[in-house]
Amino acid sequence: MPWSPTKAFHHPLAAMEYGDIDKPVANYFSFAVMELLTWQGLGDLINKFRVQTLKLDARLRVPHSYLWSQSLIARPPDWPPHLSVTGFSFLDQGSTYTPPEDLAAFLQKGPTPVYIGFGSIVVDDPKKLTELILEAVRLAGVRAIVSKGWGGIGGGEVPDSVYLIGNCPHDWLFQRVSCVVHHGGAGTTAAGIALGVPTVVVPFFGDQPFWGQMIARAGAGPKPVPFKQMTAESLAASIKFALRDEVKIAVQEMAAQIAKEDGAAATVEAFEQNLDIDKMRCHVCPERLAVWRDKKTGAHLCSLAACVLVKDGSIHPRHLRL
Repeated sequence: MPWSPTKAFHHPLAAMEYGDIDKPVANYFSFAVMELLTWQGLGDLINKFRVQTLKLDARLRVPHSYLWSQSLIARPPDWPPHLSVTGFSFLDQGSTYTPPEDLAAFLQKGPTPVYIGFGSIVVDDPKKLTELILEAVRLAGVRAIVSKGWGGIGGGEVPDSVYLIGNCPHDWLFQRVSCVVHHGGAGTTAAGIALGVPTVVVPFFGDQPFWGQMIARAGAGPKPVPFKQMTAESLAASIKFALRDEVKIAVQEMAAQIAKEDGAAATVEAFEQNLDIDKMRCHVCPERLAVWRDKKTGAHLCSLAACVLVKDGSIHPRHLRL
């Protein structure tokens, strides 16, 4: 989730009404507002300590790597060089998964279903949500795999066009559905578009509306409809929108770009590029990394050098600091 100010988009947790203000300016301002709220009561004390005691700048330019694909959100042009976008990172969980026989049979006996699931979200009235989902599936004229999740969805009878599923790896299941409907968690969002599946986001809270907006802006799905405003009709309309040809093409192009990326490797590379290796070297054995500092001399020492110098009496153990 982005925390670095930009004019390209607003802070994910800032639900702002722009009014007549210039939108890029409002986007940038939203980050300052969220930082102010986050640090209210703490920030001034911490920064006084940083500036007056530690003699540091009030704000450090700490390198950050954001792990999303630029096919979803391009790196903002107003970000400084120490901020990087390195791509998604995924675990391979689907390759070892064996589906239950009834799930395999359901997938084979009709048109490709949609997936509907809200993960760990717990709702006040799971029965009402189940009825809404089933009606939306009927109105959209689709088959559906519905995740029971943590919210107790699907407690009663369901039609033959619906399969209720428990835990199942997204990287296995999403290859076998026509679109995914979910709450907009960052991981679920990434899993869907990485497999070229149109995405419908029904946000509940937090950064979920942001990811829904980014999906819509990229053309990978409809505009998000918040859970509190969702009806069977709106959900059916969102599913129909996601199944449009132009949406399928857009998300497949994104998936092709994501397939070329290696977010884990790019993140490690960015991390290593930002390390000042020379300052991390042992002053005695420069081919080794220092893990100790001699308080008396200021020397940076690796474990081997520290052991040797302590043993021959050149330094005292109590002067060593991590």
